[in-house]
Amino acid sequence: MVTVTASAPAKVILFGEHAVVYGKPALAGAIDRRVYVTARERSDRTVILRSEDMKTKEESLHLDGLGMVDTRGEFRYVKKALELAFDRAGSMTGIEIEIDSRVPPASGLGSSAAVSVSTLMAVLTLLGEEVSIEEVARLGHNVELAVQGAASPTDTATSAFGGILFIQPGMDSEMDRYDRITVADLPLVVGYTGIERSTKVLVDSVRVLRQRFQKIVDPIISDIGRITGEAKRMFETGDGEGIGQLMNINHGLLEALGVCNDRLSRLVYASRNAGARGAKLTGAGGGGCMIAYTPENQNDVADAITACGCNAFSAHISIEGVRVEKG
Repeated sequence: MVTVTASAPAKVILFGEHAVVYGKPALAGAIDRRVYVTARERSDRTVILRSEDMKTKEESLHLDGLGMVDTRGEFRYVKKALELAFDRAGSMTGIEIEIDSRVPPASGLGSSAAVSVSTLMAVLTLLGEEVSIEEVARLGHNVELAVQGAASPTDTATSAFGGILFIQPGMDSEMDRYDRITVADLPLVVGYTGIERSTKVLVDSVRVLRQRFQKIVDPIISDIGRITGEAKRMFETGDGEGIGQLMNINHGLLEALGVCNDRLSRLVYASRNAGARGAKLTGAGGGGCMIAYTPENQNDVADAITACGCNAFSAHISIEGVRVEKG
């Protein structure tokens, strides 16, 4: 039986979270933490899903019931990706899917996007389909839309394409635009609070704040957008010191929007005190992760985060997005 393994990277939002919801640009980067999905063909009509990273380690269902699955279960992204892959190929087969994730879930690092994108690539390759990265990104976004009800294409595009993307959201009927930013290296330390959080709840909290104080909140959102545009220019000119300073300003504005918490703030300030050039929360906030830009003092910054009782790991930008693993 045929076996295919595909992988896709996690992501961090470097600049622009929350403001991107209101049409402002964002900068997102794929990082060198990946999700690996292995697809094995079966001779019967059974679908078996396995992952050591989930509370439910294994789940099985009949192939004919795939389109009627409950999208609230732990394997919901995998099931929807399977359904869309089979629909794209026009054929179905019994299959085993094994997930090996190096990305903490519900942390703001795009684990669901990486699972969706790598499942699509593994299954479509298994079925003999030639598929472009652009199509995998589009299908991955459709997976997240179906499961979440609403989703930005930022995570799935970054996981599919890799590198750093400058995302300009489309307005009304316009398509989102992605520009790839070339960066020699961007050494980061990621601090993980271990607090799982809901992106939807945090986005809603900013919406409610804006409804009450629109004249105050709108300038904050606009300033975050301007920071993102300036950060793009600094990436292109290699102004590392400016990048760190803009991260600090961006974090302060996110705190003003109320999406930070005590633990995230402790990690951000501990990182700066340990020598990071800049540090900020990444993603929706409320827990999850923060990032520190660390061309120097990486070990000191990681130790400072660990001393706060949280996990830390070094990360670099992954130029390569989704791929089929060899061998």
